[in-house]
Amino acid sequence: MKTKVLVSGLSIIALGVSAGLAQPGVAKAETAARSFKLACKFSHQRQVDPIVSPGRRSMHMHDFFGNRSTSARSTYRSMLAASTTCSLSTDTAGYWSPSLVRPGGRLVKPVKMSVYYRNDPVRYRTTRPYPRNFRMIAGGVGTYPHFFWNCARDGSSRKLRRPPECGSDRLVAIVRFPNCSNGRIDSRNHRSHLAYPVRQRCPATHPTKLPFLAVNVYYPGGASGPGYELSDGTVAPHMDFWNTWNQTALVRLVRQCLQRGIGCGMQAD
Repeated sequence: MKTKVLVSGLSIIALGVSAGLAQPGVAKAETAARSFKLACKFSHQRQVDPIVSPGRRSMHMHDFFGNRSTSARSTYRSMLAASTTCSLSTDTAGYWSPSLVRPGGRLVKPVKMSVYYRNDPVRYRTTRPYPRNFRMIAGGVGTYPHFFWNCARDGSSRKLRRPPECGSDRLVAIVRFPNCSNGRIDSRNHRSHLAYPVRQRCPATHPTKLPFLAVNVYYPGGASGPGYELSDGTVAPHMDFWNTWNQTALVRLVRQCLQRGIGCGMQAD
């Protein structure tokens, strides 16, 4: 059942297994996996990575989504002041991944990115919003199945290590981020301050549960199959995330949707 819910002036769709579960103030907090979702159009391609190599060129080309201003010299303040390609104007976070390269060497322009914020594992503590200026990287070589490929028509039924042949359908790269935190906003390798849950619990070294972030990057039909690889020379997609959201809006969504166990659907202004 779908029920309209108002979250700070935003009209969203709450998705519940019953009418009672979809009503604010009725659902029991974090008793089932709930989420909110955004769609973010492609913004730009640039050989920069302000998390890994701030102030200089990066090792390979990246595709940027969300924040329109992301560059080598971006700061937390400059990102907050910029606009976004996401369906919700308060999501001015930066999202980026290695560019897809055709067999002949030309770059592929992606279509869009879908990003899901979930409360999972649901019965382990309370999901906390990302801290301001929080940074992380997920995916890449050696991290399967936290990354995988498929075709858009297949949903998540296939979890492939390499880009499949999708014909006229869209190729999709999926990266799932760890969401158990040790309380720091970053680490030297931009990974070790986080861990994945084990047996539906966060490890004692990383006890704080953050939103479980899953990102799908969509490429146009006809851009898939043997010979396609990423700009870092691998077929293992990774994704960078920089929390430069309007923090008040992010905190509100986490509280209203994830902490209260309400599926809030697609977010849009």
